[in-house]
Amino acid sequence: MLATAFLLLIPPGWARLDHLWAEDGARFYVDAVRSPLTTVIEPYGGYLHTLPRLVAELVALLPLDWTAAGFAIAAAMLRALVALITFAASGAYLRSTPLRLALAALVIVLPAGNSETLNNMSNLHWFLLFGAFWALLWRDAPRVPVAIFVFLAATSSPLAFVLAPIAVVRLFLPRKEVPITFLAGLVVQGVAMLFASRTPYSHDAVDPVQVLLASLLRVPVVAFTGSEKVNDFYPANGNLVILAALLIAAVPILAGLRFGDRPRRALVLAATAYSVIVIVACLVLNWAAILQVQQPEVVMAGQRYSIAPCLFLFTAIFVGLDATPAKTWERAVVGGSRYLIGFLVVVSVFWHLQEPGPVLKGVEWDESVAKARAQCATNVPEAQLVHEPKDWFFVLPCRSVG
Repeated sequence: MLATAFLLLIPPGWARLDHLWAEDGARFYVDAVRSPLTTVIEPYGGYLHTLPRLVAELVALLPLDWTAAGFAIAAAMLRALVALITFAASGAYLRSTPLRLALAALVIVLPAGNSETLNNMSNLHWFLLFGAFWALLWRDAPRVPVAIFVFLAATSSPLAFVLAPIAVVRLFLPRKEVPITFLAGLVVQGVAMLFASRTPYSHDAVDPVQVLLASLLRVPVVAFTGSEKVNDFYPANGNLVILAALLIAAVPILAGLRFGDRPRRALVLAATAYSVIVIVACLVLNWAAILQVQQPEVVMAGQRYSIAPCLFLFTAIFVGLDATPAKTWERAVVGGSRYLIGFLVVVSVFWHLQEPGPVLKGVEWDESVAKARAQCATNVPEAQLVHEPKDWFFVLPCRSVG
């Protein structure tokens, strides 16, 4: 409840209660109204969005005036569910309850996740990927609900395939229902992607050097500062900020590899690898000149790409912090990095709360609905509903506008 309240009541979250975002309206909601249930298995952008479309089906049953709030509340509750799964599943790997709480809390308060991805179903799949990661690692997970969750995650995220190795390993352990269901979801998603079409964002040639720089800025740097602050630090200090972030992250990660037992070492390696794989894949598959680090605002274009990689990075960091023995000189070093990381995260959250950019200030949903009803009053068959971001809209029959 506290996690959901935080996401809805902070200034950017509050704005989402009366602002409908992107595909939530112009794709999922309009499809749910015009063709109920028939579009749940329809790909968009080259892949399935099963969970967002199911939520849209439920929101479409509400009065039109409640649409924006319906999507925002559903997205906040599902993100809180990912945080709960993270806390519960990490108990087998993190002995420290405060560290488990901190890792779960990052799913909610991470600044990278509270800008364009805040409280909308269009971008929930970045969190679902991280939730599926922990659900597959959850040794004593409730079988049916977690199996349903991983199936919906697999059929809602195009990046879920990177988790296939974990699911395959889990097949050799007890409680096989969750990995089997996840792999079934991957098969469904894979078939859909095989026959779906996808319009690329651009045809710009991928620049390996720019991908490397962008990856380093979008993960270790953004993890400790938030995306917005990179615009302040990087132009002024150049690659020094990358070096500093890498050193801060490397200390606990190396400690995890040095002091962790076999499962914890495997988790550190897997989480670090997924952090790298996901950010590189996102940038390469969606590369455009606007993603170059010398562009204005540096990493705010495609800011959503940082979310899952940052959460994976923090997983590796927290396992290392937890694994270091109490009576070693290394503990002093790693302990110091724990306080430094905690300080940086708290400061970055505070900074982000002061940012005006994430607060939506465009057309309010109530205003858009009122204008649509005014159009219908002129006896036209359909009305246009404008929503966020700028220039996004969709058209509904006047019988649905009411």
